[in-house]
Amino acid sequence: MPKTEYDFQIIANLLAGKGSAKQILEDLKNFLGQNGQTFRVLTVEQPTPISKLPADGKIKIKKGVICLGGDGTVSETVGYVLNHKMGVPIALIPTGTANIIAATLGLEKKDGFNFLLENHLKTVDVGVAEYENEKDYFLLGLGLGFEEKFLKLTKEKFKSHIGIFSSKLGVFSYIFAALSELLSLKQIPLTIKIDNRQIKTNVCLLTILNLQPLILKFFPHFRHQEIDCQDNLFNIYCVEHKNYFQALLGTLVFHLFGKKDFGLVKSLRGKEFVLESPGICGTQLDGELRSCLPVKVSFHRQPMRFFVP
Repeated sequence: MPKTEYDFQIIANLLAGKGSAKQILEDLKNFLGQNGQTFRVLTVEQPTPISKLPADGKIKIKKGVICLGGDGTVSETVGYVLNHKMGVPIALIPTGTANIIAATLGLEKKDGFNFLLENHLKTVDVGVAEYENEKDYFLLGLGLGFEEKFLKLTKEKFKSHIGIFSSKLGVFSYIFAALSELLSLKQIPLTIKIDNRQIKTNVCLLTILNLQPLILKFFPHFRHQEIDCQDNLFNIYCVEHKNYFQALLGTLVFHLFGKKDFGLVKSLRGKEFVLESPGICGTQLDGELRSCLPVKVSFHRQPMRFFVP
């Protein structure tokens, strides 16, 4: 039986961010219809691992996948495209709280949906995180310690307790949680395996970056020039935890002073490595809570292409 062909697959997370996705989805469908583009829609109205959804073998997508949602939805959409070997680019229409991936890559929709009809593309390396029972894809990076704990606090307390006000706070809900978490930095024993070496250390935070995340423009660390989304290298930064005050100072320096780290921030670069800890240590990928260590981090053999507005 021949496959049914569509120009676009739309993946719309109606739970994301400020609740604007439903209206944007209707506008998008009208635009595509008026321009003779065929499409099918997958809507997410309850927490769903999009990357794990089965493909419809009777369907073929010709031009691209359009993602409406926040950073977590983007990463899941990347997994969906790669897992099903669709071979098409992704268009981002940010509707999340922070939309850091779209902002970092300069892929925020500006003037309507006309960019979907053009063939301007950007290529980005894709990271792979392989846990004991899970495999996930990411674009921004992986974090643990402070980087995972303030995100967990954001999702469990700030967004749930603030409720309706979280949509108005936007990215500042993350910042408030981060300031709160600074009061209780924990020591995490860690082993980093990279390039046939084993590095044993105690950290309060570790971040693996594939992109330079644009959170706030006055955070100098996020403008490190060596972080390149097309060099097939991860940049790893960590702050050791020798005592609370040293850990606090290192964490503040890391986020506020960039390369002027005063020797408090350690850095590595590599294509593939393993993180292990004797204790239970959670992680976050692209702003979503994921499994615990150990984890192997590497690059997918193929980069992802994105429509450029």
